[in-house]
Amino acid sequence: MEQQVVETPKSPAGRAMSFLLSDDWVEITGGEPVDLAEFDLGVCFQWGLATITRDGELLPATSEVEVETSQNGSDWATAFKGSWTQQSLDSSEHGIHVESKGLVHVRARKSVQENRDVRDDAAIRVRRKAGPSAETCQPSRSPD
Repeated sequence: MEQQVVETPKSPAGRAMSFLLSDDWVEITGGEPVDLAEFDLGVCFQWGLATITRDGELLPATSEVEVETSQNGSDWATAFKGSWTQQSLDSSEHGIHVESKGLVHVRARKSVQENRDVRDDAAIRVRRKAGPSAETCQPSRSPD
């Protein structure tokens, strides 16, 4: 049986794509090798990061995110690992730097939260360079 290859369109410059993270690895390049020099990466907490008590009090919570790369079918190697502690339900985005090493596959995951009361919706935000990079986690507003 013959297989057909369907080419997926590249993300346009300046437009961000988000990938919600879990404790399982999430492929953030659609299975295609990319040159990370062409992209800005960030960790986004669209609905904040906090522990919410039964009384509704917000306490600090920590989220750890790990990014790995693989080149030419090699073993996955840690390219970035960082953690954030917040006590807020406000949206925030934090740029991260992953060194460019030519064409690589990229995947990411977040650490497992042991406390079920933690609000942690960490996502990786991927934006192709050469466009406006001031976009945040908030939906963009149309000009009036």
